[in-house]
Amino acid sequence: MKERAKKILALAIAAVTTVSLAACGGGNQTNTGDKADNADQPAESQSQDMSGKTLTLGVWGGNDQESAALDKMISAFEEQTGAKVDTKVYTDYNTQIQADFIAKTAPDAFYIDGNVFPFYSSLGVMEPLDKEEMGLDSYYENLVGSFTAEDGTVYCVPKDVSTLATYYNKDLLDSVEVKPEDIPEALEDYKDFLVDLQKKLDDKYGPGQITAMTYNPELSREIYVLEAGGGSIADEEGNAQLSSDGVVENLEFLAELTQAGCWKTPQDMGLGWNGEVFGAGKAAIMEEGNWVYTTLQNDYDVNFGVKEMPTYKGTQYSMAFTVGWGISAVTEEKELAKEWVKFATGTEGMEIWCTGAGCLPFREDVAKKMDVESDPVWKVHSDMTKIALPWQKGTTISIIDAAYKNFCPAVFKGEESAKDAMEKADKQANSEIANAQ
Repeated sequence: MKERAKKILALAIAAVTTVSLAACGGGNQTNTGDKADNADQPAESQSQDMSGKTLTLGVWGGNDQESAALDKMISAFEEQTGAKVDTKVYTDYNTQIQADFIAKTAPDAFYIDGNVFPFYSSLGVMEPLDKEEMGLDSYYENLVGSFTAEDGTVYCVPKDVSTLATYYNKDLLDSVEVKPEDIPEALEDYKDFLVDLQKKLDDKYGPGQITAMTYNPELSREIYVLEAGGGSIADEEGNAQLSSDGVVENLEFLAELTQAGCWKTPQDMGLGWNGEVFGAGKAAIMEEGNWVYTTLQNDYDVNFGVKEMPTYKGTQYSMAFTVGWGISAVTEEKELAKEWVKFATGTEGMEIWCTGAGCLPFREDVAKKMDVESDPVWKVHSDMTKIALPWQKGTTISIIDAAYKNFCPAVFKGEESAKDAMEKADKQANSEIANAQ
């Protein structure tokens, strides 16, 4: 099984989506840890004297805001422990750290993206972590599983999270006499609403100038819809089953939106991503992660509001994108690495990181300390954390996602039936998965 996972990882590395690496905005972050031997006190309050020791952290490059937050965390950790912290910044993270794992030269502690955690947890490269020692009772329960192996072993502690929410352009809606409260609570009601909104936008601004809603044709955004009602895009062995009846039924529902001309991709609008389309005033509504918030504030002049994600088939969903801290199984600084992880993911470190880098804390106590609810945008995203579905599904998800991206456009354009297209997607994905065995 371990060899199969290694082969699948090699196939899938190139397909890992950047959206999950952007769990907090730019996608790179660093934290500091502390240790507690006294169970009566919070883990992060018990830093040990680690003078003379050096800790190496494996991270991917972040923006200036994230780099500053990381530096602040490192300074606080060094001051509390006396240890020295070095960083190893990877430019092609999964490929390069995989090589370091093979060579047994991986940093003492490192980022692990929630999307690829199942791969790494099966390879024996990470140190098992004690749930009580790491204080995991303080984390959002529905998301702790993102870094828990099938046998219940925890290998990483999450450092932050991003969720999807519904953004709307107040001025565009107002210009066609549509109110934010008119946006349906249920996804099933979106088609009629968006078709009507699209007509109003076309009448006022010209056909095709502004789309009612922009979207991304990828599983990281649509898996919660495709699996609603009990369907699954993969079986228990990790083989693709995108052509299963429940998934196809939900895909056909999404295709109705695109074929009605009111639900378009950024590429359909001649732009690069949802935030650009929305910020430029080319879309009235989008579903996007909280990483877009700073972009909209700094780079665009758009009057917008945010509301919760809609329900579908009676259940409200969002997506959660997470990154965690793992510890090398062969590190010679295991205790120091644990100190770092506990500090970085404890109340002090997580507040430093999330406040500085502009992302959501993974702990409700930190969210309260940061007064997240005082900002209406952050509040909605934070509320979505409690019901969010982690972007993760076994060791083959990246392969299945790549196949889905290849064949779903034909469905959305009405060029091929959902059943036929997804049968082709299954064939492609399962051929790659079989070759990895």
